[in-house]
Amino acid sequence: MSQPSNPFTPNQPIDPQYFAGRLEEVIKVQAALNQTRHGKTQHILLTGERGIGKTSLAMYTRYMALEPNQILETDFRFATAYYTIERGQSLADVCRGLTSRLLANVEQGLAHSCLEKLKNLKLHFAIHVPGVGEIKVDPAHSQEEAKTRLYADFEKAVEETWDILKNTHNGILLIVDELHNLDTFEGVGSFFKVVSEAWAVDGYRNAMFAAIGLPDISAKISDDDPSAPRVFTYVELKRMTQAQSLDILNKCIEGSGKTLDSEAAKSISIRAGGFPYFLHQLAYDAFEVDTDGKITQEDVNRGLFRSLIQFERMFFGKLYRTVEGKQKQKIVDELADTYHSPRSAAELEKKLRIKNIHQYLKPLEQDGIVEKLDSRFRLSTELLSIYVQFFKTLPRSLKTQPQKEL
Repeated sequence: MSQPSNPFTPNQPIDPQYFAGRLEEVIKVQAALNQTRHGKTQHILLTGERGIGKTSLAMYTRYMALEPNQILETDFRFATAYYTIERGQSLADVCRGLTSRLLANVEQGLAHSCLEKLKNLKLHFAIHVPGVGEIKVDPAHSQEEAKTRLYADFEKAVEETWDILKNTHNGILLIVDELHNLDTFEGVGSFFKVVSEAWAVDGYRNAMFAAIGLPDISAKISDDDPSAPRVFTYVELKRMTQAQSLDILNKCIEGSGKTLDSEAAKSISIRAGGFPYFLHQLAYDAFEVDTDGKITQEDVNRGLFRSLIQFERMFFGKLYRTVEGKQKQKIVDELADTYHSPRSAAELEKKLRIKNIHQYLKPLEQDGIVEKLDSRFRLSTELLSIYVQFFKTLPRSLKTQPQKEL
């Protein structure tokens, strides 16, 4: 008898069919799509911490944009391009990737017509559309010339493409993920501002950007061009509420062939601390260790060891090593033992005998290790607290062995 597939996806964005929660953010995104669909371009800047669900929301945005949806009561028919920036890539790579993927995602006949039209522009970035053709960069173009022409070339390429696609689509959505990976932010703010303003001036108001990155992205864009942030509507993802977390768990487990006990679901949602990545990993491991089709608190506890090992590899191990052997480690260890009873700075200073403790608490807050609640401090998530206690007390040799229950 085949086993049911695990509906939780800790190592990849959530499938749009399981997307839940984030109602306020979805409403903002849908409104931006609607404005653009009606020729009133509205760009989006989506920011948030790592593991907070930015890419999942971006994929849901693309899902909403692709075709009319009776449930959402939308009539979108956007041509879309989703490009994820790899570390060290440039704006030229972004222009190449967005244009190539935009044409790859439309009907081949349309893509061929667009490509033939774009060949006449003598672009300073290459385009490759599998099964259709490509445009190579003229080797005579100097690097400095290509940089100077980049904004105008990309702006014109999208305009020429829209002239062909407007008969079958009602918008263009260009998603740029992992914006923080760019090799430099010199020219990034100007790029978004100049291109979007040129589209508006030329009467091309059905194309929009959805730029995605870490919380400091807005400041970096502003540093390059102080007026560039005004181009965007901001969508900031914060930690999920418990109700949103439970909504995701229930939606994923529905139709999976298993049930999730309410207490087990509550435990997972609390331990996840509002982070979708943690939520999915904890639920994934509980699903895997369950043997009777009924996921209980016992299954959650048994799966927790697996989750902690994964968290060490992906996040906690590196994070904890940044504080080892220092005053910060004393603070982190103490707060791990007192997660459910947050401590004031004065209490920590007295207990740990650390003078001027705020010089350590402030950077721990900035690094997302410690959070402040009504003038008291605790670790940022219960999971981090469990991890620190666990890896402090167990010998390293035992941590690599399978455990039945933590």
